[in-house]
Amino acid sequence: MMESTMNEDQPFSEVCPKCGAKFFEGRLYWATGKPGDPKDLAGLVCQNWGDATCINPMRNETGGDTWQKRFEFMNLMSSELDLPHVS
Repeated sequence: MMESTMNEDQPFSEVCPKCGAKFFEGRLYWATGKPGDPKDLAGLVCQNWGDATCINPMRNETGGDTWQKRFEFMNLMSSELDLPHVS
């Protein structure tokens, strides 16, 4: 299955004024143009730095990726590879 990406020349339906997240026909696209999960955007950006101008419909939802989950994963990998932990 081919993964879709956004072309820079395609217009976006909405761009978040707070973080610049781009939504096209209700679907989130990262700055790279690859499709993203709005719950991940919420956990990584909106819940930490968002405000009333945030347009992410999942901004108050939990269950996506978070920085805490990423640190836990890095520490797990650091333990398995016998590297120092991230603080």
